[in-house]
Amino acid sequence: MGIVSSQFNWVSTPSAYAQMTNWRAKQKAFNSNVTANLAVFSYTFADTATTLGSGMGEIAAKRAAVRIQSELQAKIAKSQLDMTA
Repeated sequence: MGIVSSQFNWVSTPSAYAQMTNWRAKQKAFNSNVTANLAVFSYTFADTATTLGSGMGEIAAKRAAVRIQSELQAKIAKSQLDMTA
């Protein structure tokens, strides 16, 4: 068997500096994306808590109004009953 000469077409790799620069750019983009997503999630949770609180307050106010109204109607009915007697 004779000497076989092979030629490989290797893809040239970027320099170490170029690799680090690319890595830093990718990390910066990733970090800004994570920060933006966290801001959206934070706003969503805060808005949900605010909506829940105002919704519960509205329900409590309606229940209190109904209770007060029924108490007033009971007092009016009692006073009318007292006036007829």
